[in-house]
Amino acid sequence: MSRVKLWAGLIVLFGAGALTGIAGTCFYHNYEREHRGERGPAAQHERLMKRLTHELSLTATQQADIEPIVTRTHVAILELRFAHQAEVEDILTRGMAELKGKLSPEQQTHLDEIYTRLQQRWQKSREYLDGTKKRLAWLSVGRRAEKL
Repeated sequence: MSRVKLWAGLIVLFGAGALTGIAGTCFYHNYEREHRGERGPAAQHERLMKRLTHELSLTATQQADIEPIVTRTHVAILELRFAHQAEVEDILTRGMAELKGKLSPEQQTHLDEIYTRLQQRWQKSREYLDGTKKRLAWLSVGRRAEKL
């Protein structure tokens, strides 16, 4: 009898652990999905610099030398992306129109909310791009003044 209780207890314990893991994973993925846009391009730049610093064991001097290169590269990629933004939005508009024909009114509303969040992320990227370009221009003016 005690052996049966032991096995039953182990099975219940295993099941509780599995359910806790599943629930935790679901909560984590939902949190990540909801907050992905908040990090934006500035956080991407920061993560890239941290990764390069860690994986290449960069010194402080190397970090200072490399950071402007990473920033200029990131800006160039964003500029390329925004150069084609109108085309991307046209494609998305057509695709969403097709999708809405297959969705219920509630799903259509939810799709509109998803698209609004996407547009907000694009706007944050545009603001980051504008601010970074201004900062790079200011830094290059400062460097030219130092050389004189």
